[in-house]
Amino acid sequence: MPKTAAPPPGTPLLFKTKGTATPAELVAVRRDIHRHPEIGFEEVRTAAFVQQHLQSLGLVPKALAGTGVTAMIEGGGPGKTLMLRSDLDALPVQEENEVPYRSVNDGVMHACGHDFHISILLGTAKNLVANPPARGKVKLNFQPAEEGLNGAGAMIEAGIMKSPPVDAVLGYHIWQNLPVGKVAALTGPCMAAVGRFLITVTGKGGHAAYPQSSVDPIVVAAHIVTALQSIVARNLNPLDAGVVTVGRIQGGTTFNVIPPQVVLEGTVRTFSKEAGRILPKRLKEIAEGVAKSLGATASVQYEREHEAVVNDAAMAEFMREVARDVVGARNVVDAEPSMGGEDHAAYQALVPGCYSFLGAGTKKGEAFPHHHPRFNPDEGVLEMGTALMTEASRRWLERD
Repeated sequence: MPKTAAPPPGTPLLFKTKGTATPAELVAVRRDIHRHPEIGFEEVRTAAFVQQHLQSLGLVPKALAGTGVTAMIEGGGPGKTLMLRSDLDALPVQEENEVPYRSVNDGVMHACGHDFHISILLGTAKNLVANPPARGKVKLNFQPAEEGLNGAGAMIEAGIMKSPPVDAVLGYHIWQNLPVGKVAALTGPCMAAVGRFLITVTGKGGHAAYPQSSVDPIVVAAHIVTALQSIVARNLNPLDAGVVTVGRIQGGTTFNVIPPQVVLEGTVRTFSKEAGRILPKRLKEIAEGVAKSLGATASVQYEREHEAVVNDAAMAEFMREVARDVVGARNVVDAEPSMGGEDHAAYQALVPGCYSFLGAGTKKGEAFPHHHPRFNPDEGVLEMGTALMTEASRRWLERD
């Protein structure tokens, strides 16, 4: 993993004012991060940028897990420790937005909103430094590699939950499915557990004009893709949620050759432990069984990337109370649990926590979804998210 570098020469500080963070500062920070995206465990410039701004607030940032960053904000007296977490990494997506802050790194884009998350956490840090809580500590966690590389596990292994021990954690995700200004904090599961599979189908290659002399793995793979959809339809409880998606099929080199092998790669999403047990078992049985029935073989590799994000009931109700005071009761809404995954689950498996959705749906109606090359949420969420996390931090630490 690359080490966190010194701040890039000539990079300006985007906190221009004393005191609390202004909307203009939050937008400037978000746009700078957006212009310079980096993928997981390569967030060298991003980490340096974060360190530079934390240092400008009088904090002492520390590199962790390669490109992660942490820092501590001290309250007025002894008390508990609350951790706030943001992710740093971008996606291997080519940006299609024609904006002045378009990504300068070809093939890499903040297409999920982590640039917003960084800005919100830096803004929250500035607010808490300007007006610290009466007691306790806020531990800032700028985590690398959320997008499928288990950066949370790396931060935990590096000691983020220790010295001092973390008592509770708050996380958040800007949410394109909610209008800007809305907040949702679900009780219980809010994001799915994630599994990843790789199926290698091996047949017998040959000439495309003489299929009877071959065992075509492309045909076998096609049958497997179709059959896998029966798992959710016929093996899971209809009241339980599950997803099986094949995201990559690779095989063959030209039009007139039957290849010897095809690879299928995809993801599994579940909430319940029972669904998490059934899906990988049936996936293996179906892939191997279908392949055998057609004269081929299939080997299945399955990896459980992380568990579901499960919000503690008391922490979720606490966040709803804070949100009602910050954005108004009518803007605190229900939301459906997401089949998207989040390695924030690792923190909430260790301590009570709440992972909130912050509405960022654009007022213009151009609501391109997360991971889309034209993803460009409403920047109004920055001020709202910063106010929410600032108030939640202060209130959680100061309560009896």
